[in-house]
Amino acid sequence: MLTDDLLKRIDEAASEQKMSRSRFIREATEKYIAEHERKKEEQRRREAFASAAQVQDGLRKKAGTWDGTGEIRKWREKAP
Repeated sequence: MLTDDLLKRIDEAASEQKMSRSRFIREATEKYIAEHERKKEEQRRREAFASAAQVQDGLRKKAGTWDGTGEIRKWREKAP
């Protein structure tokens, strides 16, 4: 429920922007939802990056002291 004080503040802000209360609330709600969705996506990306880093760490441990550059050079030298 919107308090009288909040409605008054909404009406003042809407008036300053020359829009109706309904439009002001609609636009504010759209902006709030967009920001909420942006934050959710940002969190999802952080989690994906963390997961990818864990996979890379696991591969690095599994590879041990394997030298990728050295391996490529070895295969190049074998090429006809």
